[in-house]
Amino acid sequence: MEIDPSTTPPASPTLVIDGSGSVLFAGVLGSNGNWLARSEQAGAPLESLFPAIEAALDTARLTLADIRTFIYCEGPGSVLGLRLCAMAIETWSRLHPQSAHYYVYNSLQLAAALICLDTPGLDQALLISDWKKGIWNAVKIRNGQPSVTEVADDAAIADWTEPLYHLPQRKGWQQPPANATTVEYRPDRLTEVFHLPRPTATVELYASGVNVFQKWTPERHRAPTPS
Repeated sequence: MEIDPSTTPPASPTLVIDGSGSVLFAGVLGSNGNWLARSEQAGAPLESLFPAIEAALDTARLTLADIRTFIYCEGPGSVLGLRLCAMAIETWSRLHPQSAHYYVYNSLQLAAALICLDTPGLDQALLISDWKKGIWNAVKIRNGQPSVTEVADDAAIADWTEPLYHLPQRKGWQQPPANATTVEYRPDRLTEVFHLPRPTATVELYASGVNVFQKWTPERHRAPTPS
């Protein structure tokens, strides 16, 4: 039976690593699900990863050998940051097999869940982030809940008439729409939406383009014509 971390928390201590954003985040969770330590490091991912993790572990007075579970971000986001985090987790798991337990969350799902949490009564909305020129990663909020992460083109975004939010990436290829509200990426608030991490047997990253955004059109949602 699949474990739900919201009811059966990952074995502690847990190391949380997120390389998707403009800064690299590392944190340690204790047995009560609260943060023992958090660290953010700006700069290039290669130079930021190990200082962020070292700072978090030092504050928590732990070593990698003490870690029993990894929670990591699958993306979308900084390709280099995400890959470096994935490789580091795989390496540490081989060195310390007792820590080879993984939980994963999606960066846009996290941001969308926090938008819902911070905006009571929000019914329909769209959160987007850069993928490549003319194409965006996107999460629709329906009935106050995030749906799957999809891919949307400029035309689909232009047709959207409900509230629009934009999550900046480390490297942006295009300007967000003028009517988009910019949101800050907050992996340090993961514990507020701790139903998001899901167990996984291997360390894998999100692949953009798996789901394609379906534009809302009156024709598709029109009631069938009586025969």
